[in-house]
Amino acid sequence: MLSKGFRKSRRGVWLACLVFLGTAVLAENTQDASASQLTIEGDSAVFLQEQNTIEYVGNVVAFMEGMRIVGDRVLVEMNADRIERITTNGTPATFWQQRDRAERDTTAAANTIVYLPDSSLLELSGRASLKQDGNEVSSALIRYDLVLGQLDAGSPNPSEERVRMQLRVPTFNTKQSSEAP
Repeated sequence: MLSKGFRKSRRGVWLACLVFLGTAVLAENTQDASASQLTIEGDSAVFLQEQNTIEYVGNVVAFMEGMRIVGDRVLVEMNADRIERITTNGTPATFWQQRDRAERDTTAAANTIVYLPDSSLLELSGRASLKQDGNEVSSALIRYDLVLGQLDAGSPNPSEERVRMQLRVPTFNTKQSSEAP
């Protein structure tokens, strides 16, 4: 008798999780027309209602309008049915964002990638690198604003990895520059 009650209770919890997740996605889409849908696939997932988190483990891929995050582990933290933070770990974890032209796509890799959807901020730590427009930055820690294109790179410990930038410098035609008045 107790076993039947436990099975019903367990089914009820799973049903509540599915209803909660569906409601969260629907609520986010109806609250903000510019909100995009988040789709995550992984080998396993655990929803912790008390902490309002979902943890995916094993070959995880997260898709969000024009973006892709890949890693070994993804933790989605929510608050009031909104996604607050997506933390991805991997060796390395990777990020890709489609831009207006293919050569402008943003790609990143790091041991840990944190994406904050509300502020469009990307935080990369541990062997971090970011590429865009033929330019590349590598450092122990990189913070990048995806909307403004602002970058802050450094290390919490000066003895760690230094900031390295490779910039694509446009070449000017010497014939044109010598003919200019």
